[in-house]
Amino acid sequence: MSEMINFNHRSAMSYIFAFVDAALVLSAVIAAFFVNPGDRDAVLVSELHPVIKIMLVVAVVELTLYYLDLMDLKVLRHRIRTGVQLLKAWGIYTVILAVIYYMFPIVSIGHGALFISLGLIFWVTFTWRLLYPWIANNAAFKERVLIVGTGDLAMTIYKDIEENGLDAYEVVGFVDENRNRVGERISPDDHRGVQANLFHLQNLSN
Repeated sequence: MSEMINFNHRSAMSYIFAFVDAALVLSAVIAAFFVNPGDRDAVLVSELHPVIKIMLVVAVVELTLYYLDLMDLKVLRHRIRTGVQLLKAWGIYTVILAVIYYMFPIVSIGHGALFISLGLIFWVTFTWRLLYPWIANNAAFKERVLIVGTGDLAMTIYKDIEENGLDAYEVVGFVDENRNRVGERISPDDHRGVQANLFHLQNLSN
């Protein structure tokens, strides 16, 4: 069950998250050139194409975030851990870029632009990771799930969705064969109905 959830989620929300994250990092680097026009002019007249220099920064940052699990959407539920990991990532990709620029000066975007972009990158990646859980919790981005059954398997499915669903799924209710159990709760906000009354349960969850 968890493999199916992870696959479905990764094929949509995870890719969207990574795309937006890379776009924000790219925007931060470009913005640094507007703040520091001197480095922008130097990059434009250099032998190496400016796009290659900019994309190198984006690639180093994104790979660092990936290897520190900052692309794992489950980690984003824990804000303190996310903040600590982002600080660690900031230190790592700063050192990596400094070493690359020392060994290959031709790929440098300039010391001033690099300093500014590193600050902007930390700000946009931190802000994005604070906003994403709030965006993902919006019902418009969730797939609604109705669980048929209330036994052990249903409980396992429910717990699996809660722990591994990565906020991509919303359990709207449970279907029970026993009419006498209607009104019981598996989760604080679920609805329970009987198989003979699915339309009523659907109206409750709308």
